[in-house]
Amino acid sequence: MRPRASNANQRGFTLVELMVSLTAALMLTVSVFVISKQTTSLYQRENRVAAAQVGAVIGFERLRADISRAGYMASPHALRDPFICGTPLTDATWPIGLRNMASLAIENEVPVPTVANANGLAPQRITLAGNFTSAEALPIRSVVTQGGNNLVYLQVQSGPLSRLGFSAVGANQQAILAAAFPVGRAVRIVDKAGRHHYGTLRAVQASPVPMLTLAGNSPVLQFRSGSAIGCGLRGEETGAMINTVNFIRYRIGSLAGDSRYAALYPSTPVLDYDSNRTELVREELDVAGAPLPGTSELVAEFAFDLRFRATVASAPTNPLAYVDQAALSDWAGPASQIGAGRGPQLVRSVHTWLSVRSREADRAATIPVANGPLHRLDLGGGGPTPFARVRTLQARIALPNQLGVTWQ
Repeated sequence: MRPRASNANQRGFTLVELMVSLTAALMLTVSVFVISKQTTSLYQRENRVAAAQVGAVIGFERLRADISRAGYMASPHALRDPFICGTPLTDATWPIGLRNMASLAIENEVPVPTVANANGLAPQRITLAGNFTSAEALPIRSVVTQGGNNLVYLQVQSGPLSRLGFSAVGANQQAILAAAFPVGRAVRIVDKAGRHHYGTLRAVQASPVPMLTLAGNSPVLQFRSGSAIGCGLRGEETGAMINTVNFIRYRIGSLAGDSRYAALYPSTPVLDYDSNRTELVREELDVAGAPLPGTSELVAEFAFDLRFRATVASAPTNPLAYVDQAALSDWAGPASQIGAGRGPQLVRSVHTWLSVRSREADRAATIPVANGPLHRLDLGGGGPTPFARVRTLQARIALPNQLGVTWQ
């Protein structure tokens, strides 16, 4: 029989060896965890940057689309438009927004947002006038005055109304008409003589016949029978056309005061990344130039700079000229600043650029640039990485709808 091995030859791990092994395994696990956490954090950060860039591109495309409709079915410069039947410059019944109506008006943003000001930037804002509700005007059956208002009856059997779906079986006609003519907006009537009349929409009625109610004195609608300015609506003006006129503003600002976006502005921001954040905001204005409630939209998050240049035709036979920001107010600024022989009706294209930043500051140094787009934005607050990455989108947008306007 073979003898049994002695217990002395059966040797296991000592306590010291076991502790060393456990410690090494623990350190390896911690290292893997730290690397994994850093990798995940980096991935999430880069993913947020990519998502912000995609959002900026989508928002910028919307801005481009709206600018390309500037002046569509509206006057490019109401104070000098020879086709307007009325005297907006001296007629007190014209609301300030209609009186200063321009296809595009570009102004400096006031006050300058905190982050932009700290980086020496001066964002601008742009206000556009045109039909942003539909693609066509609707024919009128008659226009009558009743009870201090102007009643505009629409032709029921018409192509434009049918294309809106108004005549479809089971259609919600009231909703369709209200969508095409939102209450509180301006409207333009083009009479059979080609003259333009403007009013403020007070109510919409689809039944028993489609009818729009215009305020009687905002502004006063001119009728030929009582006009002292040589133009006006003749009789019931059957066959005239009517369309909505919207005033759309894009600006750099905060939506912290809007309950719909309150979650984006936490009361305890992380490292001050969110406390001074701004966005590209789109809002609609009423005929008095005030924002319409519920129309503010966040178009691009973390936008901080929006600026413009323009190409203008100084005269019908002159070559196009490139107008930088310093002289832009002479062509597309507030109505009171536009010089003689100038105006938005002579703007042929708009060069615009929009800058957005990443949410977090993750760069230790900036990239100095003498001329060209900004690459880093200082968010302040100190720390080892105070700079956020920046993406800038640019485009030159033609305004084909104004090419036929040669009056100055």
